[in-house]
Amino acid sequence: MMDASTAIAIIERLAGPATFERGTAIYNDQAILSFNKNRNKIKATVQSASAPGVKVYQVTLTIKPASYDGGCDCPASEGFDFCKHCVAVALQHADKLAQLEAAQGGSAIDRIQALIEDMDEQQAKNALLNCITQDEESILVWRLRADISQEFAVGKTKGSVITELKTLITKALPFRDVWQYNKARAYFQQAQEKLSLIIGLLQYLPTEQAHAVAYQILKRYDKIFERVDDSGGFRFELEHDILAAFATSVQRLTWSVSVKANYLLSLYSPDLDVMEFTDIPQRFIASTDDELREAFYTQLEQDVILATVETSGHDNINFTVSIKMRDLCDYYAAQSDYSKAIEVFTLLACHADDFLQLVKWAIAAKDVTLALQFLTQARETDTYHKFTKECLALEAEVARLHGDPEAAIELQWQTYTHSLVLDDYIQLHVQIAKTYQHSDTDTDNDSELAAAKKAWQDKTLLFWDEILATLPSERAGPHRLITAEPFVELCLYLGLVERAIELAKHYPIDRDVLYQVAAISSKYAPEQTFDLYRRLILIWLKTAKSADYKKIINLLLELQGLLTDLPVLPPPDNVERAFDFFINEIAYEFAQKRQLQTMIKRHFVV
Repeated sequence: MMDASTAIAIIERLAGPATFERGTAIYNDQAILSFNKNRNKIKATVQSASAPGVKVYQVTLTIKPASYDGGCDCPASEGFDFCKHCVAVALQHADKLAQLEAAQGGSAIDRIQALIEDMDEQQAKNALLNCITQDEESILVWRLRADISQEFAVGKTKGSVITELKTLITKALPFRDVWQYNKARAYFQQAQEKLSLIIGLLQYLPTEQAHAVAYQILKRYDKIFERVDDSGGFRFELEHDILAAFATSVQRLTWSVSVKANYLLSLYSPDLDVMEFTDIPQRFIASTDDELREAFYTQLEQDVILATVETSGHDNINFTVSIKMRDLCDYYAAQSDYSKAIEVFTLLACHADDFLQLVKWAIAAKDVTLALQFLTQARETDTYHKFTKECLALEAEVARLHGDPEAAIELQWQTYTHSLVLDDYIQLHVQIAKTYQHSDTDTDNDSELAAAKKAWQDKTLLFWDEILATLPSERAGPHRLITAEPFVELCLYLGLVERAIELAKHYPIDRDVLYQVAAISSKYAPEQTFDLYRRLILIWLKTAKSADYKKIINLLLELQGLLTDLPVLPPPDNVERAFDFFINEIAYEFAQKRQLQTMIKRHFVV
């Protein structure tokens, strides 16, 4: 078999320089309309260069071990001379040879693709049929595809294949009581396997039939919902697939915009026993379908207005109407029409988180009076003080909107001292920057900004010192059970690395934060690095499952790679000996973790 470079040399020799050049030009102009290779025979159709779209020529070539034989029906070839059209077709064959050679060093998929490219049409069909017949499941899927293709030919709208699909749905979701944990898992596993085949076939059905089958799956799943006790949550993956398939089938429907909008509105009260739809506009309206989206929200707005006119007070608004109102408010907010969002949502709001949402919209609308009113209502309804942090953070935003930046900074600091979440301290720096940083070139403002950050940093460090100096039993409020971990994160953020390392030595902290400290310690306090890594690895070991072993090995390798940069201690306490002793200690203490032992022996000397 010739290779690509040999093929090109043979083509040039057969055609001569002038014809080879003209044939190359035809090939580059993509004049080959069809190319079919069957074993060593090539048949191709080439468009005329002088009369494109009018004249075409038929080329027939035979591939020989070191040559091409054949010709073209153009006047220059007369069936046997190697004309420019023969050159173009032979170059196409040489290009396929080059692709095949390039794929030899590629992935498995690349090599398979190259093989298929080299097959003629009948060979590819035979290979596909052979693959299908190797597996009963594949036979079923392709047989159903064949039935769909035949039964829904042009003009047909019904077929017995739909009846068969419905039967398969019933078998996938049998109507019986299942309550044992393992049986529930097996029930949903087999259901997902069977239904995935049906869901995969929906794309080949006409849109109406695909929607009907998708709805049948949903309806059947809804029926068995209360018969299967799924305390293990095995149904959720299947439920996701069912809802996604139904949503896709709805998007594919070719109904008029008004009919489709009304249908989507009906999904707020579906004819189902248990299942309910959430995020209806996001789930069922394609991102590119602006016309349907506009029609849907216009109709939704009319429904909400009618429903609110008929009710008085949020106690009389039923669940379905409340969901419609929330979706409409989200739409208004997305359109930056905050006044409408507030007007509608005020009719619904009764919990603290509802009023906090109203505060956010009032801030976006730059309405300080409304924002303060909703903040007051949020605090009044926050019976268990679950939203104190959120109230403080929003109050800071309102203060800045009201033109009181110092109050905004103070409130943001209170937010951090309540939550002790690093993001809230970062937001404090944002508030400070908004207050003091007016331009990139104002050095006076830069010094004021640095001084303000330093003042609030000192205040925060003093706050933390007081917390840690107080016994947990003597602390009040949300700080009663707090550990030093948030303080370590803060020190790392502020660049107080030595203090973070010192805190990590004396206080229990989360392993992710401990890793940050251990990793940075090699630069700032290398004498502490070994002990910090050792402690971190032991924490991982004590709770490790088999999935964590790779992480442990990586930490050991990371520590081993740092040994040369750590301080050299006099024997027998040098870090290399300490590391070897640690490896043997792990091998002894955790001998029951056999998979871990195998991995350790693969990387280290034990």
